Amino acid sequence: MPYREGIRVWHSWRDKDSVVQDIVTYAYKLGGYDFLAVLECENWQFKLDAVGDNWHAFGLCQVNNLYHKDIPADYTTNWVVAVEYCYQKYQAGTKFYWPSRIVKGKRCHEYIKPRYTFIE
Repeated sequence: MPYREGIRVWHSWRDKDSVVQDIVTYAYKLGGYDFLAVLECENWQFKLDAVGDNWHAFGLCQVNNLYHKDIPADYTTNWVVAVEYCYQKYQAGTKFYWPSRIVKGKRCHEYIKPRYTFIE
């Protein structure tokens, strides 16, 4: 689903006042649902300080510090910086693997879609 002006995104699994609501709306505004799905499939809790891949992948979109040497200093503490950095990598063609993984018989990006409501 491409971005449409004036749409707010609500994540049904999060408290309405959670910062996650701001993150998902901003991510949708930058890159539509496909980019938003990258973030959730890579880091379903939207934790800025999440760590994976033997301490090499971290942050909102689990960028790997072995391959990405330009990670901003505040990537794990500032959600706007994190979303914009992830979007920059997404736009540049970085391969994010979790959106294509199978979760309960569906690709992750399809499985999570019912969690979102798009409000005009």
